[in-house]
Amino acid sequence: MRHCSCRDLTKMILGKLEGWSLGKHGVITEESKRETKSVGPNMTSCHPSYGRTDLLVDCCPPGFQSPLPFVDFQFPDPQSPLRIRRPVHAVDADYIAKYDKALSIMKSLPHHDPRSFSRQANLHCLFCTGAYDQQNSNAPLSIHRTWFFFPWHRMMIYFHERILGSLIGDETFALPYWAWDIPQGMVIPDMYTNNSSSFYHTMRDVSHLPPQTADLNYVSDTNLSPEDQIDLNLAFMYNQMVSGARKTELFMGCTYKAGKEGYCNGPGTIELAPHNALHTWIGSSLNPGREDMGKFYSAAKDPIFYAHHANIDRLWEVWREAHKQQLDIKDPDWLDSFFYFYDENLRLVRVKVGDVVDTIKLGYSYEQVHRPWLNMRPKPSYPPKLARQMLKTKEKNKLEMLSRTHVSSSELDTHGRALDASLTVKVRNHWRKKEKEEEKVIVVHGLEVKGDAYVKFDVYVNLIDQFKISPKFREFAGTFAHIPGGGAGKRKIDLKLGVSELLEDLEADEDESIWVTLLPTTPSCSNVTIGGVRMQYIK
Repeated sequence: MRHCSCRDLTKMILGKLEGWSLGKHGVITEESKRETKSVGPNMTSCHPSYGRTDLLVDCCPPGFQSPLPFVDFQFPDPQSPLRIRRPVHAVDADYIAKYDKALSIMKSLPHHDPRSFSRQANLHCLFCTGAYDQQNSNAPLSIHRTWFFFPWHRMMIYFHERILGSLIGDETFALPYWAWDIPQGMVIPDMYTNNSSSFYHTMRDVSHLPPQTADLNYVSDTNLSPEDQIDLNLAFMYNQMVSGARKTELFMGCTYKAGKEGYCNGPGTIELAPHNALHTWIGSSLNPGREDMGKFYSAAKDPIFYAHHANIDRLWEVWREAHKQQLDIKDPDWLDSFFYFYDENLRLVRVKVGDVVDTIKLGYSYEQVHRPWLNMRPKPSYPPKLARQMLKTKEKNKLEMLSRTHVSSSELDTHGRALDASLTVKVRNHWRKKEKEEEKVIVVHGLEVKGDAYVKFDVYVNLIDQFKISPKFREFAGTFAHIPGGGAGKRKIDLKLGVSELLEDLEADEDESIWVTLLPTTPSCSNVTIGGVRMQYIK
């Protein structure tokens, strides 16, 4: 049993004090008396966390035990030049030299300097492995698989970018983005493979270096030609950005409120893949967790992390613009949630989620590129009428359809099931006339993942032929690509997949029931338990 020391008592008291809402000058305000469900870190609560299930890491900054003064975020001067983030494949030698110089200086800074590359990398370890508790709570703070995924990473690379610019005296410096969603950008950019530059990193899978085409839905290496891989990537992007992301929660992730009871575990489409898939694809196969990019605690040690997340950030903007900002989150608990980052002037800044919604106010924008995936709406692998006839014929065959691999949703809900083989579930469609703006959603609920290996399975609707499995076919509903960890503890996961457009294209939107197939693609799926599968409507 661990005994409480004087140091522990002091730390606990300071932690409670840190939980109060403080003004710019460290004065407790009336705001602190109002009950809120917004989320923020208790900065004095830092503790070792698990980078892998077998690896305890300590990413805590020096001197975290004492509360530090901070300032509230202020937007940059609107008269200052707009920083333009360009695709990496389009930058010139002068830009690469400038960025290389800035990053070299950052890497030379001592660890006690919060602008140093080691401290910048540790930010991801701190906030993405549960190293901080929430304010006024001993509940761990977790960024991934929630609606904080996009805004927190936007904050991180925003301050990272401004620090780099300040180190070389360039107020216009902007990070590049790795445009892996378009054909021209679907390889690791050459600047990251130059072993004499600061961008080079040894902890990468050497088999995935150029000219290997990136796999946005990565499971394991394939023998696809570059052209076929590009087509597959574009079809996958259509699902993740368009048909599967027509509602806020489906794209942004689940609603996360303060306290243990407010936590959720439900990632959005882009976080699942290409985000998780590419983290794993880049990481070294020689390391147990495919470090560095393959694990949250180590990912930001690789300089390519920042270009990867700049593209994630850009896709958030693309999605917002596609929906004319109508799907932006309005919940004050999201807008008022906050995190802390050091700026280029060594000031600790408290920044709210609501501060980072508008990139123009933040002083940066993205150079536009053509998005061919917008026109990649897939077609059914079989004509819908023929497919429905085949499904009805199969359903009559009780020996085949009512077996270990084919079950009803009610049976699955009662007993659960390990995903040690392909599993097809008959799910009631609950057809009714949809209200305006509603989306029909498949919910794979109660997902429990054991072990520390990358886990991936794909989801199909009314699948006829398991030899025709691909995002290029309309039956593909989405994927579950999971990097274990992230500070979520043992909280079970809910996977939500928007399927209204899919069901319309399969002419199954008014059917009484549909068949949902969960297709394991990694051996680690044997460590996955499914609680159940159901349909629901969301607005």
